[in-house]
Amino acid sequence: MEHLAATGHRRIAYLGAALTIATARDRLEGYTDAMQALNERPEPSYVRPGMVTMEDAEQAAAEMLCGPDPPTAILSGQNYFTIGTIKALRSLGMQHEVALVGFDDFALADLLDPAITVVGHDPAEIGRTAAELLFHRLDGDTSPKQHVVCPFSLIQRGSGEIRPAAT
Repeated sequence: MEHLAATGHRRIAYLGAALTIATARDRLEGYTDAMQALNERPEPSYVRPGMVTMEDAEQAAAEMLCGPDPPTAILSGQNYFTIGTIKALRSLGMQHEVALVGFDDFALADLLDPAITVVGHDPAEIGRTAAELLFHRLDGDTSPKQHVVCPFSLIQRGSGEIRPAAT
């Protein structure tokens, strides 16, 4: 969100998974907090939690992009939703006009035009951390639950660096 805001975006949409998933809740909260920090109130039609498939995301993105006041950027909460958004952008010929940042890297994201900017993380590190916590529990650890945040990075490739059109 900071990256999109730094390139001039204020009409930023969010596509995310069901709020029963902890990471989906965290990502939506991060989006909402960032919009508040920008002194922007997210357009309700731009906020779409509850996505399940890439087709859901493709449809939601197309609806937003064809609306009367379309977003200039989209933050996708999962790689399948990023792919659905790419499909919508390409079908509308808008892939070079609307910025896109997705969570979770995916194969060939760097080969698309534009290449897709993502918030990437190391799945092996996440698995290793989860396994360590589980093994500690199996060994009798009864300490309170822990909230662990694994390292992540913004991988800038082009789609998230598209600036909004001058209005």
